[in-house]
Amino acid sequence: MNTGSKNSAAGISTRYMDVTPDLAAEWLEGNVRNRPVNQAHVNRLAEEMKAGRWRTTHQGIAFDADGTLVDGQQRLWAIFVSGCTVRMAVSRGLSPDSIEDIDSGRGRSATDRMSISGRFGPEKVNRNHAATLREMVCGLNLKGRLTYHQEVELMTRHIEAVRYANSHVATMTRGINVACVRAVVARSWYSVDREQLARFCRVLCAGMPESTNDAPIIKLRDLLMAAGNHRNGALRREIYGKVEWVLANWLKGESRSVLRTAAQEYFPLPEEAKKGGETNKS
Repeated sequence: MNTGSKNSAAGISTRYMDVTPDLAAEWLEGNVRNRPVNQAHVNRLAEEMKAGRWRTTHQGIAFDADGTLVDGQQRLWAIFVSGCTVRMAVSRGLSPDSIEDIDSGRGRSATDRMSISGRFGPEKVNRNHAATLREMVCGLNLKGRLTYHQEVELMTRHIEAVRYANSHVATMTRGINVACVRAVVARSWYSVDREQLARFCRVLCAGMPESTNDAPIIKLRDLLMAAGNHRNGALRREIYGKVEWVLANWLKGESRSVLRTAAQEYFPLPEEAKKGGETNKS
């Protein structure tokens, strides 16, 4: 069923249509003027569609006056991959030159979308919150990117832990206030005594030991400063593992001369601990 209106002055018509996988495939056959397909992005959109999280907006598919697809190829591929029928706005009659101006504005980041939704209150969320959450969810493993709605669900579940980590690892010192370090603090927030955790963060950030047992934290601080603001995934996992190992052993009162990397997750998230318990019962 098609519904919509026509802007005759501009020669552009827009209708909302139920776009089936077969129709998406047909339209993609004439896709000759677009950028390369981003398969990872297509897969994320397809996952949203299959999960029933796709929402109809004013954005959709567009063809120029010659019938050439000029916008929406990733959405069409996602419909085809997911096998879902999705309701979308379909515009026709655009100028062939309009392809140069489509998507030329500033895109909204995940944190932009979360903040303007109002779901997290006046404090909102920022890029550091999102980075902490992503590293916290990964833990010791490298994982693929989350979809937006997956990220919203996880942020809603873990916002207190994420905010605690961001506020307690708040230093301008190079290599300390990075997502993989904050992620360990966010994870341990669920199971570690808060006073001890706050003290660990103070010593790590300030570099001022508060007892003779704090020497490993100072060694960790020196290592983090030497590593800097690392972006390589494998290095981030190694740093994450060292922070976990130091925190876990420091909590036990152990002072080690060599800093090792955790081989297992010391601070499972509540859902991970629950899943592990259910596995052990079966």
